[in-house]
Amino acid sequence: MSDRPSHPRWGLVDAAAGVVAFAAVSLIVLSIDTLPGIANDPRLQWGVDQVVAGWLPILTVVLVASYLRGRRSLGADFGLALRPLDLAIGLLAGILLRFGAVGVAELVRVATGGPPVPFSQSAGSDVGWFLLTSVLAASIVTPVIEELYFRGLVLGALRNAVLGRAALAPGEAPSGASTARVRVAGVVAVLGSAVLFTAFHLEGLPTTSEGVSRLVILFLVGVVLGCLALLTRRLGPSIIAHAVFNVSVAVLALLTPAAPGLS
Repeated sequence: MSDRPSHPRWGLVDAAAGVVAFAAVSLIVLSIDTLPGIANDPRLQWGVDQVVAGWLPILTVVLVASYLRGRRSLGADFGLALRPLDLAIGLLAGILLRFGAVGVAELVRVATGGPPVPFSQSAGSDVGWFLLTSVLAASIVTPVIEELYFRGLVLGALRNAVLGRAALAPGEAPSGASTARVRVAGVVAVLGSAVLFTAFHLEGLPTTSEGVSRLVILFLVGVVLGCLALLTRRLGPSIIAHAVFNVSVAVLALLTPAAPGLS
């Protein structure tokens, strides 16, 4: 007999666990970063911040939720699937988001009268380190992990909470649910997951026009990625769009000294 739960039970509690875990680990990492061996080594500090404080908490919550309270399948629980069409959808969405980010940054600059908004740094002289951090980490690993949590677990938990049902498959609606309620659930899920996505990226945000631009861009990206996940009922398009948007930062860093970006 299978030891899997007879009915998946993951939901808002698991999404909240991700927030708590992220906050708790971040506080611990703040202390670790002050240790002499780490404070004096920017690369080691990056590894601790990115892997331990960034990826580990939310990935662990997703895996635990699926294993203990779900179907033990990231595809069945959170829509982790990739189809050939997702490549085209994600590529187009990622490119449009990049242009949108540039436009938002320029609008904020004009409105505030501030200087151009630099969101990325130059590639530097160490190509290997640049490829590790800006391509492999930011443009491959991060999109998968963040989409699993924000557009998989969080978006699904919010939608299911409004629909009054736990752990529905991505895009599934309970029998008898009205069209209006399904639409409201989708809006709440997309906006809620976008707000949380933005909040997770507030660390180090400057209190200038640059900070305003990044807030708007983060929220916009969160909304678009949420819509992609909700409409396609899988994470393939949002992962590709997230990856394309992030890798464009690396491309622009090679071509220009600074450009709008998202980590």
